[in-house]
Amino acid sequence: MKNLSLAALCALALSCAKSTPTPEKEATVAPSAAPLAPSASAASAEREPPKKTIPTLAPEPFEGTKGLSVELFGIEGALLVAEGLRVGRIVEERVEWIGSVPETNLSLGPTRVSSVHGSWPDSVDVLSMNMGRAPMPTYFPLTGKGVSRTFGPGGSLGWIHGTAQLGKTTLVVGYDVNDGHRFDTVRGPTLVLKPIEAEKGGCKKGEVKNVWGDDNDKGIALPPSAVAATESGTLVTIGNLCDRAKSPAAEVWEKPGKSRIVPLGALVKEFAYFPKMLRGKGDDLWVETTPVLHYNGGKFDLLPTLDKPIRDLFVSPNGKLHGISGRSIVRFDEGTWTVLANLARPMRFSAVVMDDKETIWVSHSGVSRLRETQNADVEEEGCKTPFVYLYEVSWRNDAKFTFPTTTKALSTFPEVADLGLVEYYDDGRRLGVTVKSKEQGEAVIAHVKANMKDEQPELICYAPKGPRVIEIKAKK
Repeated sequence: MKNLSLAALCALALSCAKSTPTPEKEATVAPSAAPLAPSASAASAEREPPKKTIPTLAPEPFEGTKGLSVELFGIEGALLVAEGLRVGRIVEERVEWIGSVPETNLSLGPTRVSSVHGSWPDSVDVLSMNMGRAPMPTYFPLTGKGVSRTFGPGGSLGWIHGTAQLGKTTLVVGYDVNDGHRFDTVRGPTLVLKPIEAEKGGCKKGEVKNVWGDDNDKGIALPPSAVAATESGTLVTIGNLCDRAKSPAAEVWEKPGKSRIVPLGALVKEFAYFPKMLRGKGDDLWVETTPVLHYNGGKFDLLPTLDKPIRDLFVSPNGKLHGISGRSIVRFDEGTWTVLANLARPMRFSAVVMDDKETIWVSHSGVSRLRETQNADVEEEGCKTPFVYLYEVSWRNDAKFTFPTTTKALSTFPEVADLGLVEYYDDGRRLGVTVKSKEQGEAVIAHVKANMKDEQPELICYAPKGPRVIEIKAKK
């Protein structure tokens, strides 16, 4: 096994297109781009330097978190994990526990760490949440000097949108039913920010409420859903203008000066319920949308699209944006996306982090590192378990769902008796087909594409553990 070395990987451009999920699933995970083809002749091969292959990576569980139920977080200068109320730092092959946050209100239920932010070692910020009858989200300075803040104390309505570092100042942004939207300084010199009021932002009376239930309150024009600050000192919040559905916009505080609202409806249709913002170097910020939304120098634009949606965004220590498209791990550099590696099988991760050695860490079976593998290529003769991956299964489907659209399509396959339609769990519910051979798998893929619109099945080398078998009745 070898760590992923970015400098050793070749560039590969991807084509542009879009995929549409079917009603049975939540999203389709599409296949990755193929490696570059070899030279057409021996003569050209002699003239050209050999083209390096794109490695295939698979999760390798981290021994330091074995047996622990932990979440992974990456902050400036450190890889951190959280379990319950305690937070630890990954140091070589172990976890060094650095501190814990207090319970907020045991009478309402237990508390757990929900996210970790800031920088190592003097500004580690922890957001915690009560898991009982009321969330009581709380900011807590785990290291260094700072003050804690609770939104919705005592069990009233409240939430936290995130934190942002502006020089030596750290802000926490949230909503409190008693005080409305708050931009609180929790570390460093106090910074007073006044969002644009609803009336000045073009909102109608009553569209936006600052304090819950107060129709006469002016409120703010852009209730934030997420917040981030650039390295050079620009603060950006995003949300729906006037709290209107599908009215994406940003409020930007440029250094120095007052804020301005930037409508974004011409670029993106809507933000996710919990939009993800990422900070790069200089004035770079990105928002995980489709396509990816980029901010720099006072302007917003969209990054190029790929044939599969780009998700699971993460930023390397040197400020380069990365993501996952289908099964390809890609990096954005100089105006284009480059394939660095392929995953052994379609996967989704709640967290992806790259350390200073360019090793990629993911939230999988607790915490895992992506390692190069030689045993996951279906093209290799050694693959004894060819498998047709179909799609991710929607969480809305009940446990005994029979996938009628898929079974109907497969029922007309000539060798249907050889197939096994299986639902299995691999960091999420998934559906696939067991086949007898690589050739049969390729025939199944062609059959599915011909009979199920917009599907993009793919052939992988994989054997799901403990799958649920769904009956396929051959069509007579």
